[in-house]
Amino acid sequence: MAVATPTHNRLKLTPANSPFLNRQTRSPLRPRLSHEPRLALKRVIGTTCTSPTGFDTVNSSFAYVAGAAVVVVDVCGDQYLQRFYRARPTTLPIYQAATFQNNSSTPVGTPKANDSRGRVAARDSPYSDWDSPSSKTWTSRERVKAATCLALSRDGKYLAVGETGYAPRVLIFNLHDASSDVPLVSINEHAFGVKAVAWSADSRWLATLGAANDGFLYVWRIDPRTGAAKLFQQNRCTSHIRDMVWLGNSLLTLGLRHVKMWKVEEGPAISPTKQRFMSESAPTPPSQRTLPGRNVLLGGLLESTFSCACVDKNRLIICTESGDVCILDDDDKQMKLVKVLNLGYNITSIIIRDNLAYIGGSQGQLSTVDVGGLMEGLATSVLRTTQATNGVLAIGFLTNKLVTIDSNQSIDIWNPDHFPGDETETEASIPIPGVGEAVAGIQPLPKSNNIGASFLTWSGSGKVTFWDVEGRVKLSMDIALDTSDFDAEFGLANQLTCAQVSASGKLLATADRQGILRLTDTETKECLLDTKAHSADCLGISMFEDEKSFLMACCGRDRTTQLFHRASDGRIEHFQTLEFNAKVVQVLIPSDDRVVTCSTDRTMQVHDIVCKMDDPDTIAAIPARIIPLKVSPSSMAMSQDGKNIFVSYLDRSFSQFDLATGRQIANFKCLDEGGVETAVLDSLCFGNWEPKDQDFLLGCSNTDKSIRLYDANSGSFLDREWGHTEAINGVALIDGEDGSRRVRPFTSERRANRTPNVEKSIIKGRFGRISKTSAR
Repeated sequence: MAVATPTHNRLKLTPANSPFLNRQTRSPLRPRLSHEPRLALKRVIGTTCTSPTGFDTVNSSFAYVAGAAVVVVDVCGDQYLQRFYRARPTTLPIYQAATFQNNSSTPVGTPKANDSRGRVAARDSPYSDWDSPSSKTWTSRERVKAATCLALSRDGKYLAVGETGYAPRVLIFNLHDASSDVPLVSINEHAFGVKAVAWSADSRWLATLGAANDGFLYVWRIDPRTGAAKLFQQNRCTSHIRDMVWLGNSLLTLGLRHVKMWKVEEGPAISPTKQRFMSESAPTPPSQRTLPGRNVLLGGLLESTFSCACVDKNRLIICTESGDVCILDDDDKQMKLVKVLNLGYNITSIIIRDNLAYIGGSQGQLSTVDVGGLMEGLATSVLRTTQATNGVLAIGFLTNKLVTIDSNQSIDIWNPDHFPGDETETEASIPIPGVGEAVAGIQPLPKSNNIGASFLTWSGSGKVTFWDVEGRVKLSMDIALDTSDFDAEFGLANQLTCAQVSASGKLLATADRQGILRLTDTETKECLLDTKAHSADCLGISMFEDEKSFLMACCGRDRTTQLFHRASDGRIEHFQTLEFNAKVVQVLIPSDDRVVTCSTDRTMQVHDIVCKMDDPDTIAAIPARIIPLKVSPSSMAMSQDGKNIFVSYLDRSFSQFDLATGRQIANFKCLDEGGVETAVLDSLCFGNWEPKDQDFLLGCSNTDKSIRLYDANSGSFLDREWGHTEAINGVALIDGEDGSRRVRPFTSERRANRTPNVEKSIIKGRFGRISKTSAR
């Protein structure tokens, strides 16, 4: 039995031999300064939830998975508040999950590549690898993993989260904490992927189920005071499971041609005297307890895939992908499944409330079924069916609200008198929009624009969405793409590759894989320019706009940069093509008289823009200087005064150059806080933290899926934040109304690395300061 710890944040001082270690977020050798800037997770837009196992509700809160984090939303009236729960791969839990081979309750480290059954992780250091000054970046098997499933305890105290991939964890968090990076318990028994987690109705038991190739089902006893977990029973389960629910003291698993009932049997308690006598005479560890299970007879449903189930007291409803709604017939001799009715669509989710079952479909259908009539076997129990635009992935009830997650990754919180899909009703009371499809990138918007947005995202299909700082959609535009004969023989489709907004926010420039450049008026949606700028993919766009002039440049894979300007008659026209020896990585227009490009041939080119004295429409870009680079560049950013330029390299370093002379001022390695591991920086941004007058560089690293912050003058590491599990395609730095700097990194699918479960979420952070030394 685990020892209870104080519930307040400050731990009492203990002797050196105490099992409780003072957990610190950073090494004592490198303490965080009282005014040190940092990145802090502020908001998550979108979700990676694809099934009911990634969503749960309790009281007035609901939770869903979003990349490597879980978002818990507390709803009060028409307002909501997000909380975030996640843990780095090396984070030490407060309690170790006790197994049959290990009954200790002290913190442990991350498990290595050994068998998950009965393993005990090493305890090399009380500090996590990120916090230690001699730390090393995680190995490929220990990096951030996606959260695939979750469950909220029925008493609202705990959150259980399951991970995917190699050596996954089941993390138990205390919901009484506002947000947390340190779990109460970290369960490391599963070897490959966690498919589902489920709490019992009394919150005394937690069931964790591994993927089919993991093949284990565990039942854990949870200490109601501390949340510590102890393995109670286990068994093999190698079927492809879709859902897992509790029915009293029994656990039900369902999936591909599989419905099975597992009985959790709690043996008689042993008195302390007898237990001490037994321990003295027989010091051997207790034997493993097998979790007994019985298959449910499927009958005519033998070939069905069971997608979801719901329990209301002692009533159980099970649904299939083919639309069958079934009940369980248990006569104490055998359990069999009985089909009552068929709804005619692919059922994805179900919830029961007030004797009504709400059943959602993959194409947006939502039906209400009378539970009383259904349990009596009446096929006429369907009360109504509506059709929404997007499919329903998950559905749940709060105290006074209905929550749905649709196939567009949008979350809607409905009023209790509203039925989704009913055209006569009003819209959702609290919409939480998602990004919908995989998005290619992100760009900041000027602070004052007529749209009222702060940044935009675009997807390969041509959808451009404008967002405000609270994650609300202010405007959405669809850019037409030419799909005629684009690599048809290879099965490739034309996609939007880049987008940029002018300083006034009125002009939107977009380009695609065919090299077609378009300029669109955001107010009238009128296309002002449509031209074939490149023979291959367009890789980047840069614009400069003031009261007198407008310049635009785009670079492509065809080793050229195209230059455009606004003529005196208001037309946008092309005036020059710049040719290079290698692919142009990025182009910048810092002022009305200069264009800067960098190429993979390890050079940076500076061109001056000049015009005739008597004819301002006749302009040209003439070479000013070529600056040699040590390695091929990955990104570049201008300083605030336009005098210096920063370039990040593929060798995991970055340099600062004087743009007037071409002289390299400094070169720094992109180190982590331990000063050991390095990373490649992409999407470089320059900013200034006004309270301290400190220049900083912000970039994203796909080496460890993190957002990194460096001092622009000294190159020293400031901080890093994480939460994504797929490739980070961009970072946008936005000025907040309170003077803070907000970061919008975006994660989406990469063309060369398609996966069936693509992360579609935006993670928003804040660049702020700490009021006092941060220590746990």
